[in-house]
Amino acid sequence: MADTLRVGIISANWSLKVHGAAWRRIEGVEVAAICTSRQETAERAAREYDIPKAYWNHEEMSADPDLHIIDVGTRPSFRFPMVMAALKNGKHVYDALPFAVSLSDAEAMRDAQKAAGVVGVVDAQFRWSPHAQKMKRMIDEGFIGRPLGFNVQLMLPLIVADDKPYAYCAYSEHTDPYYWLAEKSSGGSAWRNFATHSLLFLTHLIGPVAEATGMLTTGVPEWFLPNGEVLRPETHDLGSAVLRMENGAIGSLQAGWCVPDTEGWRVEVWGDRGRLLLVDDSFGNFPSAKLYAGDARLLTYGQRTCEEVQVDDYYAVPGVAGATAEPRPFAAMDWMFRNMVDAIRNGTKGSPSFTEAAAVHRVVEAVERADAERRWITMQEMG
Repeated sequence: MADTLRVGIISANWSLKVHGAAWRRIEGVEVAAICTSRQETAERAAREYDIPKAYWNHEEMSADPDLHIIDVGTRPSFRFPMVMAALKNGKHVYDALPFAVSLSDAEAMRDAQKAAGVVGVVDAQFRWSPHAQKMKRMIDEGFIGRPLGFNVQLMLPLIVADDKPYAYCAYSEHTDPYYWLAEKSSGGSAWRNFATHSLLFLTHLIGPVAEATGMLTTGVPEWFLPNGEVLRPETHDLGSAVLRMENGAIGSLQAGWCVPDTEGWRVEVWGDRGRLLLVDDSFGNFPSAKLYAGDARLLTYGQRTCEEVQVDDYYAVPGVAGATAEPRPFAAMDWMFRNMVDAIRNGTKGSPSFTEAAAVHRVVEAVERADAERRWITMQEMG
């Protein structure tokens, strides 16, 4: 394996602006190429971000023998051939979410990654936040006992400006707006995007889903954008699911981007020995996250044992330039990228993996089917 791992990034939006910065913080990694759909935008991005190579054909970039990792960050409907080309060329792949437009595409990417013998990781940093790592360790060590139930919520806010509502995905302080999320053909939606993130964390904590039901809706039929345009979204902005896990635990999952003043990210898991609650008002970046724990000791009814769990030293990611032990944005992403680099160098699996992503995509589509057919759907039914 080369001393320096070289990354080629597809997309000059989130993947370049946020992933690119994270890749550069990892020791022994270089952002060596950028690819967009047009020569002028690729060359401009290369100049602005000091990247040696610019491509406007993803197949040519994937065939570059100097590159080791391809970071695929376009909309879901564009990504399948890009991921498959990278895998065909023996590249390790970091893929955005939602994982695929269809279950067949998700399983094809999973199988191609396994056949290529490379590392495949998906863009779900939630499990790598310091508080999430602590939560996972406590569950594995038996704090909650046998899992019984859960409540999971992941929301981005509904914005009202000049008395007009629009989804937060149509406005961002850091990246260009994702107006294409209003298009059904894009493969994205509030449900598909955020349920995928939520399920990749939930299944990481307590195991796979056995069956699901739920309802999906488009509660805000028009987005009045800051630039004066009006979009009429074809996608769901809120989903609510009930899940039964293979271990028997049951619970609810809500995901969307139509909640004013939302609390953001909330994960509650309990068993026959205790309860854990993780809350955070950012999208998995966790500088303000808190983890609470309560056990099942006998107290006077109405009293609680719930206390905040202290999380120390997990922000200092090994092998990351400038990392400190203090809470900071994108610490979770640094942990995830570092894990992928270690997996490549050590011949192990990355996390979250393509196998996990394909399994979670099965659940996402099962809830869509349950909404259409108004019934429970088992994972075996999904083929």
